[in-house]
Amino acid sequence: MPTATKRVSKKAAPVAPESESQVAPSAIVPIAYSRLRRAPENVRQTDIAADVESLADDIAAHGLLQSLIGYVWNPRVPTTSAIFIVGGGRRLQALQLLRERGAISDDFPVPVLVRPKDEAIELSLSENLARRDMNPADEFTAFHELMKPGAMSPADLAKRFGFTERYVKQRLRFASLHPDVFAALREGKISIEFATEYAKAADQQLQHDVFRAMQRGPAHSRDSIWTLRAALGSKQLTEDSAIFRFIDRATYEAEGGGYVEDLFAKADDEATGRRLDKGHLAREIAMRCLTFQADQRVLPVAQRDHPSVVGFVLAPDLVFGGKPSAPHGFVEVSSGWNSNLGRHVDVGECWKRADKLEALIHIVVGIEREKPNADDDDGSELAYIAGYDRDRFFVARDMVKQVLPPKQSVSYGGAQLTPEQQAEQELARHAKLWAARLSLPSFKGTPFEGRLYYADYWLRTNERRPGDPFDAPRLASFDLRVFVTDEEIEANMEAGRARAIAERDAVAAAREAKEAAKQAAADAVAKAFADKLAEIRAQANPPAVITAAAYVEDAPSPWFLWASGDYFDLPEDDENAAEAEGLEGIDEIAETMAIIGEFYVTIEDYRAAAAPAAEEETA
Repeated sequence: MPTATKRVSKKAAPVAPESESQVAPSAIVPIAYSRLRRAPENVRQTDIAADVESLADDIAAHGLLQSLIGYVWNPRVPTTSAIFIVGGGRRLQALQLLRERGAISDDFPVPVLVRPKDEAIELSLSENLARRDMNPADEFTAFHELMKPGAMSPADLAKRFGFTERYVKQRLRFASLHPDVFAALREGKISIEFATEYAKAADQQLQHDVFRAMQRGPAHSRDSIWTLRAALGSKQLTEDSAIFRFIDRATYEAEGGGYVEDLFAKADDEATGRRLDKGHLAREIAMRCLTFQADQRVLPVAQRDHPSVVGFVLAPDLVFGGKPSAPHGFVEVSSGWNSNLGRHVDVGECWKRADKLEALIHIVVGIEREKPNADDDDGSELAYIAGYDRDRFFVARDMVKQVLPPKQSVSYGGAQLTPEQQAEQELARHAKLWAARLSLPSFKGTPFEGRLYYADYWLRTNERRPGDPFDAPRLASFDLRVFVTDEEIEANMEAGRARAIAERDAVAAAREAKEAAKQAAADAVAKAFADKLAEIRAQANPPAVITAAAYVEDAPSPWFLWASGDYFDLPEDDENAAEAEGLEGIDEIAETMAIIGEFYVTIEDYRAAAAPAAEEETA
């Protein structure tokens, strides 16, 4: 075994053989196998067990031809302290296998190059980079570990390893990916190309949200780099975005917001404003500002124009566009083609009718670009302000038919038919079809008996209609055409009209019953909601747990009261509480939830009530 020679170095002091000095060694020295431990900083964390058995066989046959790299865990007792191995993890595993086989003992001397901790990690990285076969995640982690002591800058690392400073910064950005994204890269679930797109964002929460959405999506979307770019781009904010230009830059920066250096931009990329490193913070600030301005300024302006305006909702992503959520009991009215009415809707006319009827209205508030004055032609940058959408609003459900224009009448031969005329013409067609059916000969006693159904474009449906002689589920069928004469149809018109009227009335009665049941259910839900909310507000202190759901068809889930006074979908002491979604107290629960289940004064009461249900479900 070579003997260490004395030399002067800024990285490590001269070291004597282990038996003669209490100073940590900094040269290749024999260390007993029992003192060796795998270091958590070992730069190679992926595939560490590959080909260990063949390596163990090679060491048994030829000896250990390459030393390990490590550092002393406790420099106070260097002669007895464990040695943490940062370079040679596979070799250490092979030695462990030989020890299990009984081929070596705990005293087996292992050559180890012992250096100070930071220098040992650096040497391990250099060794693996030279081999160029390490997992990219290991390389990124190694650069991160080298930066931890704070003694070196990216420029220092670049000089040390012969890379550009930009290359080092890119590796450090990769190392700061959200843990779930980074783990997917290490395990080979995403490629380096996908990891690069995530790294461009820098916002770990954004990375995590998009990653989870991608994993829940269909396979073709998970494998599409374009889908990933679109998902990140739609949520990532820049200085040029309407949301950022709406808020106060100083507030964003004072609350910890910063900007992201674009480390992956190409020379031919279009120049845009800097990316925000905390886009979610910018959105939170914008939501606060927009809600305040909506209440203090926009709502009074809208009420001046339309006195029956009673409230507002915020636009999706705070800017106009998309589909805003309708308040409970309200229906959206918007410009554009309405297929149910068979016509284009002019929302300006709808505003006028709503004002005349004094129908209750909710407006849509969002960020919009300030309109310039007629004489404002100095080319100055225009501001973004809070405003309301003139192209859509929400009206009370019981008034929507009066606010919308009437259904477009159908034209036949150049004449416009009234709704009554249209209904009569449709009834006449159905009567003729029924008359044709009644004109068919009997198939009783033939191979077609019990196998007939009527396939015409008026009566064809996936559900059986009253009067259809074949009620069995339809599997496969063939068309059977039977011709009847006009005289036969005319002879059965009276009976056909009676059948058509009976069918029309049955369908109308079923529709009315369905609507009545739907309205009764909605009224029952609304009453239960109001009663439960009143009961909650009557409590001396806010309940510790409220079960609620955003949609009537969903089962209520628990919302837990935190010390801040807000409710979150996880308890404050939950290990995943950092990812919890919150509602600003009981008021926001009342505004955003569709149903309220039960409430509990203490969290212990909730857990006691939930335990029997969980046991019953398990059983």
